[in-house]
Amino acid sequence: MSYLLTSRSIAVISETFNPHQVGGRVLLNLQKSKYQGRVYPVTSEFEEIFGMKTFPTLGSIPEEVMTVVITLPPKSVLPILEECVEKKVKFIMIPSTDVIKSEDEKFAFEQLLKTFTEETDIRILGPDCSGIFNIVKSIGISGVTDYEPNWLKNGKISLITQGEGLGRAVLDANDLGIGFNYWISTGNEVDLETADFIQYFSHDVSTQVILVIIERLKDKWKFQKAAETARRFGKPLIVLDIGQVEEEISTKEELNNNKQVYSDFFKELDIIQVSDLDELLNVGWLFYKYGHPQGNRIGIFSYSNGVSALLAEKCRQANLSVPDITDETKSIIQDFFPNLETPANPINMKIYVYQDMSDVSECLEQFTNDPNLDIVFVLYSYKLGVYTEMLVRHTTKMAQRVNKPIIPLWLSLSGELEVSYEILKESGLPFYSSANAGVSAIKHFTEYHMKMS
Repeated sequence: MSYLLTSRSIAVISETFNPHQVGGRVLLNLQKSKYQGRVYPVTSEFEEIFGMKTFPTLGSIPEEVMTVVITLPPKSVLPILEECVEKKVKFIMIPSTDVIKSEDEKFAFEQLLKTFTEETDIRILGPDCSGIFNIVKSIGISGVTDYEPNWLKNGKISLITQGEGLGRAVLDANDLGIGFNYWISTGNEVDLETADFIQYFSHDVSTQVILVIIERLKDKWKFQKAAETARRFGKPLIVLDIGQVEEEISTKEELNNNKQVYSDFFKELDIIQVSDLDELLNVGWLFYKYGHPQGNRIGIFSYSNGVSALLAEKCRQANLSVPDITDETKSIIQDFFPNLETPANPINMKIYVYQDMSDVSECLEQFTNDPNLDIVFVLYSYKLGVYTEMLVRHTTKMAQRVNKPIIPLWLSLSGELEVSYEILKESGLPFYSSANAGVSAIKHFTEYHMKMS
């Protein structure tokens, strides 16, 4: 698999290299990537395209070709497959079969590809896939539009999707400071499938978290083996299932029963199953940033009684502990604020944020370091202008020093964001905009590690 993800030589075969069509976009995306390997456009129409020499056939390329990208109509693909065998190609990628109009044609084409890969051992990605983004090496073998590799942030999350659109949506989380290693789009999976890449990323030392968006399970047994490998290597596998995984689901009751079967299947494998894109990212973000927690004892630091009480209740409903802080911590905080009622968890700074923010910040640090707490929520319940900004700045700096997860919750419902919000985004800290999102993410995060410990 590493040969595909770090391919040294790529041939792109197309009837046209129009930049508004798949073949042209594949070449342009490779150029944008500043791809260091060799690229061979194959066409008989031009001698040069985008500044690159073209070749009339695959066989006319004098050097080794590791990966071939085919963007031809299905009827033109078979001769190219035969050339791939003669050229001893290792991988073939087929981005799109949009020209196929009927299901019978599509089935026949996919059967042709399946037979070919079984007989030759040349691996196929697709058809109807977006390809691969190797963000570590800044390689995009893909026909997607608006691919900007300099915009993508490298990180420790590897993403596998069967379709295109949701994968692109997840990568947009770069705006929040979430980094990715790879995005693999597997398409219709005539050969290489989701499970193959889960296996690969389970062994990949640069991958810490694996996110998967699936529409169907091609091979349940193979998927199970891959999930077991991820578990054995301590790689959290977070799955969003967006489709019905069995053929011919005829009734709503049958669909619900089917989904329950697969939910139980995921649970047995210690797969973290989420219900939407936000939750997929929220949970992945925690694993990406903090690795693993020491436990599920939650501290809540706030300047609003009502909001902190609401969050504490939601934590308890999610079986997260909200313990009291130690007498020593209470005494230290009381020294800073003699008029404060007996400090507790949740702790509420009320009007003190307006009086001396340096003392409030020191109080936050003492509270966070309390040995009874494993994770601390810091609530920004409503906008306080410069006071919020000072507290946010202290929170983000403190998070770099303490050895436990600090989770900001930005709960203001105003559509006009303060500079404090931008500071949180730039900090790279996982932060959430609702109590439900924060509690759900922490629940998945802590339950996984309690099972693994």
